[in-house]
Amino acid sequence: MYALLLGAFPMAGVAAIRADISAAMTSAIAAYLDAIPQPLYALFGTGYLGYTVVREWGKAKAPR
Repeated sequence: MYALLLGAFPMAGVAAIRADISAAMTSAIAAYLDAIPQPLYALFGTGYLGYTVVREWGKAKAPR
């Protein structure tokens, strides 16, 4: 997910120089993301939220 967000910056540069190439790249990325199964997105979200909750719980339980 972070790679997708970081990939937006170079894409903006490509779009500024060659809009036609940027449009082709955007449609290719959209097709790739549409091919990822929905349960995989759910697994990522569950893992990310679970990690966050357990980390915060661990910080709260840590001796001071």
